[in-house]
Amino acid sequence: MLLAAILALGEVTSRASSIDAAAVRTALELRAPDAAAWDVAIDDGAKTGEVRATLRRGDEAIDRSFVLAASDTDGRSRELAAALALVIEQHEQREDPPERKPDPKTTPSPRAEPSTKPPPDTPRPRQPVQGWLAIGARVGAGSPADPDGGVTLRGGMFWGRRHVQPIASIGTVHARRGNLKLDGVRTGVGVAGGAPLGPWWIGGAVIPQLSWLRARDRVPDDDVGLTTEIAALGQWRGRGLLVGLRLGVDVNTPPVRARGTQQHLRLGPVRFVLGIEVGFTLAPR
Repeated sequence: MLLAAILALGEVTSRASSIDAAAVRTALELRAPDAAAWDVAIDDGAKTGEVRATLRRGDEAIDRSFVLAASDTDGRSRELAAALALVIEQHEQREDPPERKPDPKTTPSPRAEPSTKPPPDTPRPRQPVQGWLAIGARVGAGSPADPDGGVTLRGGMFWGRRHVQPIASIGTVHARRGNLKLDGVRTGVGVAGGAPLGPWWIGGAVIPQLSWLRARDRVPDDDVGLTTEIAALGQWRGRGLLVGLRLGVDVNTPPVRARGTQQHLRLGPVRFVLGIEVGFTLAPR
C-alpha cells in the first residue's frame, strides 16, 4: 500500500543542491495524503539557507519560500516536507470552508432580484512546459538481418500534465557488408503520448523521418526515402538527468536495396529498432 501511495504522488524535482527530492517525496507522502495530486519543483532561494518551492495541481499553482534550519541534507529535506504538508493542508481547508449559517442581518430581502451580472473572468494559470535534450545510439535489424546503427540527437518538451510530447530527431545511419558501405542521415519531427508514473514517463511515439542514404563500393549511389519510427518509449528523470529507452519498428518507404560489385545490403519495409539515450531536462517555463 505504501509503494502504491508513493507512485501516486506527483513529481518532486529539485535543482537546489541542499535538498534531496526523493527524501522530500517520501516524507511528504507520509505527512500529507493530499500531496498525491501535486507536482513540486524546488529551487534555491535568494538568501543563504532559503529554498523556493512551486506546487502545481491542474490549473492551480502555489509559490512559497522557506528558510531551513537543519544542517544536513536529510534534515533539510524532512523540514521542507513538513512545511509543504502544512501549506497543502491549509490550501485544502480554504477550498472546503466549514458551513456557516446565514446572518439574518445580511440575508437579502425576498423582494430583492438576483444580480444578472456575470462574475468577472479570472485568468487561468499558464500550464508549465519543460523541455529536454538527449544524445544516444540506435540499432536496427530485419529480414534478412543486415543490421544498421547510428548516433541520434533528440529533443522534446512536456506539455500541461505531461501527457503529450512533441519530439524532433536527427541521426546518422551506417551499415556495411564487405566493401559495400551504406551511410546517411535521418531527420524528422513526431509526437509521443503517454503519462508520468513517479519519476518515469511511459508511452509511445510515432516519428516520421526523411532519410538520405549513399551506398559506396566502386560507384556511389544515392537514395532518398521516408522512415517512420513507431516505438514504445520509457523515460526516467531525476535531478535534471534524463535516460530514455525505446523499442519498436522502422517502416521504410520505399525499402532500401544497395548493390555492390560483390555484396548487397537490404533495409526491408519493416525492421526492429532499439534505441537508448542520455541527456538533461531544461527548466520549466
